[in-house]
Amino acid sequence: MRMQQGLRQVLRMQQASLLQMSEGEFQKLIVEIERSPLFFRLYQKEKLVHYQRFPRTSISSTFYQLKEEAMADPGSLNVESLLLKKENLVQQIQKLGMEKFKQYFLFPDSGMTISEIARACDLDVSQVQEINSLIDEFSVQSEFYHPSKVSSDVIHYYKVASVDREGEGLVISYFSPSLARGRYLIDYERFEELNNSGAFNKDEARETRQLFKKLELINSRKDTLNQILQGIVDRQTLYFQAGDSRSLLPVSQKELAKKIGLAPSSVSRAIRGKSIDTPWGEEIPLKNFFPRPKRFRKELLGQLIESDAALSSDEMIRIRLKEKFGVAISRRSVANLREELKIPATGKRARGGGKTR
Repeated sequence: MRMQQGLRQVLRMQQASLLQMSEGEFQKLIVEIERSPLFFRLYQKEKLVHYQRFPRTSISSTFYQLKEEAMADPGSLNVESLLLKKENLVQQIQKLGMEKFKQYFLFPDSGMTISEIARACDLDVSQVQEINSLIDEFSVQSEFYHPSKVSSDVIHYYKVASVDREGEGLVISYFSPSLARGRYLIDYERFEELNNSGAFNKDEARETRQLFKKLELINSRKDTLNQILQGIVDRQTLYFQAGDSRSLLPVSQKELAKKIGLAPSSVSRAIRGKSIDTPWGEEIPLKNFFPRPKRFRKELLGQLIESDAALSSDEMIRIRLKEKFGVAISRRSVANLREELKIPATGKRARGGGKTR
């Protein structure tokens, strides 16, 4: 029992460390792992690892239409080389078409070899390798291709995705291909079968288990970010549809953490320094989607009383707040907020007491 508790504690510490890693460092870690011979064997030869996309997610359409003027200060990057490679390869990707690109490159669960992909896409093997390298580069240098406009000298933001309208719903479009691919699915049962049959020697089996552990830690960070983004979209749907800041509903990081089954500290670490684009192209830090509940409850309560004269008691106001806005507070809290807004009790309003702000 003590050993299991100790192991869980170690895993929690490793998970916390991974959450604190910068997005660029995190993407480099993923690329480093996926380029390793062991991952290649487990993914392509043994088919023990697969990708599983998150629901209601995709890759941003800007991947196919990057423009030089949209990029950040190049710093020490070899911009001319990057742009030339990007231009040529993006043209090849556009020629392939989005469906083929997703099938053979972005979500390559077919387990096909590079030669087979080249034949299916009418490309040279070298071109397939270059496109794969470009995907890795986009994941690692997403910050370069999708620079933040809200960063300051005090805090630097990393723009991870955009929220886009798709039909009647909303989709999270990741800028990084590795995030768009989703999480790893690991076939532990098949691994044990292969290991028992002698397909792995002792060292290979140990290294494979270590790699699986790293992949699960990466899954944990990806899951955390995706759950938070989905939670924000679900809670703030009215805002993303209307584009009006007054449509933002009150929610705390603690409330969202409880709803999606995470520790509040995990939510706090995961949103720190990250931002997303809205459907109308405005960049918003993730922390802005957690407005202080009391201020917005006061605003909603004031709007409700102004628009609904039939509310005859604080209890009716409490019920209406829950029904209309999903805000659950006590009757006493309603009375306190009403008094802070200097709105008289129902009887006084009915006698013409009015209200003053």
